[in-house]
Amino acid sequence: MTDSSSNDNPELLSVAQTAKLLDVTRQRVHDLIKNGQIVARKLGNYYYIETVEVERYKNQPVGKPYQPRSTTAQQNSIDN
Repeated sequence: MTDSSSNDNPELLSVAQTAKLLDVTRQRVHDLIKNGQIVARKLGNYYYIETVEVERYKNQPVGKPYQPRSTTAQQNSIDN
């Protein structure tokens, strides 16, 4: 008995399918691949993205990471 969700045979999506799932353009998907934000496989002249990779990208936190402000710098500038 074989498991269809096995990592040996992952489901691959085209750039167009990925763009539709992410609600972005195909060019944006190519940019994400180029920048390393989405890992893709190149087969011939085309890129294919695993569905788990699309889910990983969709579940990433958005925005800048929280960094509390330091009040020390503000106090020093007022004192001068």
